[in-house]
Amino acid sequence: MGIIFTKPWLKVLSGLFTNLAAGWFGAVFIVPAFADTTHLSGIIVLIRYLLSGIISLLISVKIEEILER
Repeated sequence: MGIIFTKPWLKVLSGLFTNLAAGWFGAVFIVPAFADTTHLSGIIVLIRYLLSGIISLLISVKIEEILER
């Protein structure tokens, strides 16, 4: 038995994940200006931010596909 969301809630979730993705992608560009990203740990943080942005964007796209059905 799954949780069923109404269309307005799905639209809100899609917008939320879109904004989260934009925030993660923005962090990828902003963090190197203020933090040391020359070491492996800094690069790993940037990769994690990038992957988080991609995952958030994919979730948003999947929710939009559900809304189109």
